[in-house]
Order: sequence, then C-alpha cells, then structure tokens
Amino acid sequence: MIPIKLKLSNFTSYGQNPPELDFTKFKLAAISGLNGAGKSSLLDAITWCIWGTSRAGDSSDALIHSGADNMYAEFEFELNGHNFTIKRSRAKKGGGTTNLEFWSGSHNLTEGTIKVTQEKIIATLHLTFETFTNSSYLRQGHADEFTTKGPTERKKILANILGLDHYDALEEKAKEKSKIALTKLQLLDYQLLEIEAELSQKEERSQKKKAAEGVILKMEEKIKNLEEKIKSLREQKETFKISSDQRDKLNQNLLQNKNELQEIILQGKNRKEKIESLKLEMEKLKDSETELSKLKDLQEQRQKLDDIRKTKLEIESKHSQVSGELNLKKQKIQTLKKEIGKLKNQLLETQKEGSICPTCGQEIDKTEKQHVHKNLTDQITVLEKQLSKIDSGPEENQIKKLEETLKLLQFDPEKYEIILSKLQDMERAEQRKEEMVKARATLESEEKVVIELRSLFQNKKALVDKMEEELTKIPDLSSKLLIISQELLEIEAELTKIRGEEKDARNTLGQIQELMSRTAQMENLSKQKTAEKTALQEEKETFEELALAFGKKGIQAMIIEAAIPEIEDETNKLLEKLTEGRMKVSFQTQKETKTKLAGGEKGIIETLDIIISDEMGERPYEMYSGGEAFRVNFCIRLAISKLLTHRAGAKLQFLVIDEGFGSQDAPGRARLVEAIDAIKNDFEKILVITHIEELKEEFPVRIEVSKNSVGSTFEVIGI
Repeated sequence: MIPIKLKLSNFTSYGQNPPELDFTKFKLAAISGLNGAGKSSLLDAITWCIWGTSRAGDSSDALIHSGADNMYAEFEFELNGHNFTIKRSRAKKGGGTTNLEFWSGSHNLTEGTIKVTQEKIIATLHLTFETFTNSSYLRQGHADEFTTKGPTERKKILANILGLDHYDALEEKAKEKSKIALTKLQLLDYQLLEIEAELSQKEERSQKKKAAEGVILKMEEKIKNLEEKIKSLREQKETFKISSDQRDKLNQNLLQNKNELQEIILQGKNRKEKIESLKLEMEKLKDSETELSKLKDLQEQRQKLDDIRKTKLEIESKHSQVSGELNLKKQKIQTLKKEIGKLKNQLLETQKEGSICPTCGQEIDKTEKQHVHKNLTDQITVLEKQLSKIDSGPEENQIKKLEETLKLLQFDPEKYEIILSKLQDMERAEQRKEEMVKARATLESEEKVVIELRSLFQNKKALVDKMEEELTKIPDLSSKLLIISQELLEIEAELTKIRGEEKDARNTLGQIQELMSRTAQMENLSKQKTAEKTALQEEKETFEELALAFGKKGIQAMIIEAAIPEIEDETNKLLEKLTEGRMKVSFQTQKETKTKLAGGEKGIIETLDIIISDEMGERPYEMYSGGEAFRVNFCIRLAISKLLTHRAGAKLQFLVIDEGFGSQDAPGRARLVEAIDAIKNDFEKILVITHIEELKEEFPVRIEVSKNSVGSTFEVIGI
C-alpha cells in the first residue's frame, strides 16, 4: 500500500477545511509540531478511514471535532499498480450513522453493507489494523523491548508481534474438546455398566419366556374345550328356541284369533240392535210422504207471490227514479222562470230616467243604456230558449203508467207469511223423508253385514278350534331352555375368565419378549458404545496432542523457529547498510544445560539468545555503545515488521516511525537519521513523527503541524 492523498474534515483537532496531504510530492518526510498539535491525528485519520478504528479504539464519535456534528476522511492509495479510494463519514444525528465507500478509479466496489465493504477492503489490502500497527507503525518505546528482555520474554514478544495468540485460543479449544471427550468417556463407562447389568438378566428372561409360553398353551387348550362346549350348548339352545318360538307364535296367533272371534260376536250383537232401532224409526217416518205432496202446492204459491213482490219492487223503484227526474225538471223550470222575470224587471228599470247600471251601480247615459238593454235582452232570449227545451210530459206519462201497473199487482203479505210458515213445517217433513230413505238404506246394509258376520264367525271359530288342537301337540320347552341358558352363561363366564388369564399371560410374554428384544438392542448398543468409546478415546488423545501442538512448545515454537532465520537475515541486511558490514546478529534458539543428565551428557533447552558480533568479535548486547545498540534494535524491529507484513500477504511499502527521539542525544538522533536514510530506498513512503526542532531540520521534506483557535492545520515544506 502506497499513500497518494489524504483529505479530512472535522477529524479530532482538525476543523472543517484543512489542507489535503499529497503524498506524491515526497518519499521521506518528517511530521513535526508541538505536543497536542495534531501530528498523530494524521495517522489516525488514515487508520480510521481504512479500518474504522484508531489509537482511541473503535469509538468513532470520540474522534469528531469539538462542536461539530459529523466528520469525514478520504484516503487514496496505490496497490499493485491500481489506484484505490476509501471514503468514510460519521454523523452523530439519529443515534449516529456511518457511511463507507470503496472505489477503484471510477469503478464503485462498495457492497450492500458496511461490514461486507470493510471485509472487501481488508481482503484487497491483505492487511488488518493489528498487522498494520505492528508492522508499518514503529511505536514509541518499542524499539529495544525485544533485545533488552530475557529469552522467555523475547519469545513472548515475538509471538505477540507475529500474532500467535490465536494458537493459544486453539490450544484452549483443544483442551476444552479433550475435556468434553473425557466427560463423554465417563458417561459411556457409566452407560456400559448399566448395559452390562441389563445383559446379566438375559438367561433369567429366557426361562421366564418358556414358562409364559407353557401357561399360554394350557390356556389355549382350555379355551378350545370350552368353546366347543359352548358351541354345542348354543346349537341345543337354538333348536329349543326355534320350537319355543314356534309354540309362542302359535299361542299368540290363537289369542289374537280368539279376540277377533269375540269382536265378531260383539259386532253381530250390536248390528242386530241397530237393525231393530232402524225398523222402529221407519215406522215413525211413514206419514212424511203425504206431507211432501202438500209441500209442492205451497211452493208453487210462494213462487207466484215472490214473482209479484219482485215485480212490484222493481216498478216502485222505477217510479221513484222517474219521480226524482220529474222533480228536478220542475225545479229547473221554476229557476229559469224566476231568472227571466228578474232580467225583465232590470230591463224596465234601465228604460227610466237616471237609471243605475245593475253591474257597476253607476248612472248610465244613453249610449250605455242601449248597450245594457241589448245585453239584458240577449240573456232573456237565451234563458227562454233553455226553458222551451225543457219538457216534463214524458216523465208524467211514465209515472201514470207505472201507477196503473201497481194497481193491477195484487200481493197479500199475510197470506205470504202463512205460506212461509207452512213451508217450514213441510221442509221438516222432507227432512224426515230423507232420514227414512237413509234409514232404509242403512237397514239393508246392516242386514247384509249381519249375514257376512255369521259366515265370518263360522270360519274364525273353525280356525280357533284347529289352532287349539295344534297347540296341544307342541311340547312346552321353556324350562329346558332356561336350564341350557343358565349353563351357557356359566361356561361363557368361565371362558371370559380364562381368556383374561390368557391375555395376562400373553401380556407377560410380550413384556418378556420386549425385554429380550431390549437385551438384543443392548447387545448392539454395547457394541456401538464400545466403538464410540474407542473413537472418543482416540478423539481425546488427538485433542491432547493438538493442545500440545498449539501450545508454546508446539507450533508456536516451530513458527518462531522458522521465523528466526528470516528475521536474522533481514536484520543483517539492514545492519550491513547501517554499519557498512561491521556488525552482524545471530539468534540462538537452543543451548546446552549447565547441569548434566543421568547419563552424564548435558541436556538441551529452548532459548532465544541474541548474539551480536563486529570486527572485534562477539560481545554481549550490554557491552555495545548506545548508537550501536540502537542500530541493532532498529534493524531487528524493522526486520520483524517486514516479516509480519509478508506473512499477511502484503508488501511493506509504507513505514511510520514514532520512536521517541527525545530520549536520544544529538549523536543518537544523527545516527537515527542516518539509519532512516540508509533504508529509504526499501520503502515507497516513510513518515517520521517528531516534535524536536533540531531533528526536523535533518529531513528535506517536513509536514509542520500547528494549532490555533479554529483547529489544527499543516504545511508541507521542502517540495
């Protein structure tokens, strides 16, 4: 990763519009300024933009400039010949929102979520935040921590730098898996003990099964005998029942026919009594025929009187109608005559002097008199014409004719009432005649029924006699049927009891068979559990081996062992540039013990000793001058950084050095600048953070950071 450009807004001490930092203008530069001016914030802006975190941790809101509601950072860099840009912003509003964009030139690589986009950035860089800060960023106070520690501590520091702590987690997981396997093994041992306890009952269950099968065979034999006996008794019972049912049915039919015979006798007696009653009634109704002949004459007389009365009523109605019409005409004539007389009087009045208009009540002149005279004359003429048209003669003639016709019609009301009274008596005679006719028909019918009843009685009596004779021939088997039924109930009860016992025996056998089946399952389960135990034992041993492998003396030791030659080689390459080949470093990972083993030979122990040599030969680290020791520390730390970056799949092209140069004297600082100058061609970009005025003058390009009331700003000098 080679930085190209950094833009930021409202980030930590920087305000809204600070200048852009263009990395293309320099290869090596010093970031200088007073403490708290915002030097390290530039590096924080880069890490926050790329990974969303910084030295302050993952809390983005803590990085927003005081008084601002949002912040923004944009970082452009080159990787493998391609330019990439990352844009990240953060706003406090609404509980806090973050936006992240990833671009390759004009091609948008941003994914649907921030998490997926972040993963894509890390995958592209082959670099996590932890790897970057442990490799590209040489932090203050960490340069000599590796060389000044003892061998065990060196291994621990190297393990931390190489990120081997995940092997510790794997070791713990392997130990946990081993414990789980051990717990399962203990549980399997307990289960196998239970299985063995159940399998020990196999012989006893087999004997119980044979005993239960023997009981069931005896029960089946008893059931078979009882079923045959029940079958025989049921056949006998069925035979007796058929005979008994036949006798009961015959007896029932006999009783029914006897009842019908008694009904016939009773009907015959009732019919005879009814016939006698009808004969007496007919004697009483003999005179009704004579009375009926008189009734006919009276009906003819009543009919004539009805016709006369009807005609009279019609004529009277007509007379009343015509009289009404005549009266209306007379009234109209009277009204017209009266109106004509009134108009004639008005006509006479208008001919006098000073006459008054009958309409308006004003005196009329000569001209108006003529007009009024004409008007009155016309009205009189119209009324006289209407009067002449009214003729009352036809109505008067019609009334006379109707009155003459009424005189001719003779209707005697008293005679009419007498005839009606007599006709009522005659109607009763007619009713009596109808009753007699009905009685005669009923008598004939009853006499026929009596004849039929005599025949029916004879037939029914013969049938009853025959059925009584047949009933004496069929024996009464009810007592035998009762005995057989009782015996059958007792045997069926015994059969039910034995079947219950057989069912219990079969249930017992089923339970035994289930237990034996369970025994077979237990045998299979025992084999399965034994196989599981073997597999678990192997699994436990495997995890124990993995725990050892992932431990400090396993893979971690091997990785460190493998990394030592690479660190040693890279350190010596750098030392050769810084010391012109005078100094060399070697790492010793094993050495002999001071005490001898039981066989008289010395043992071998793991270690991590640093052997430093120059033209004078090998000397302890403490015997070298400050400048020489610093070169060794610087080269070892840088070598470890290159190794870590290489293992992450990236290339160390960007280096940031913040080593606390204030602890160095003037010659030491000069040696540092010399060391940095010697390695500058190994990196595309190098930033050195310092607040020492004397030191910054040693660098051709400086990024001078300052701070005012608005916020931090910077100026690039020397380009």
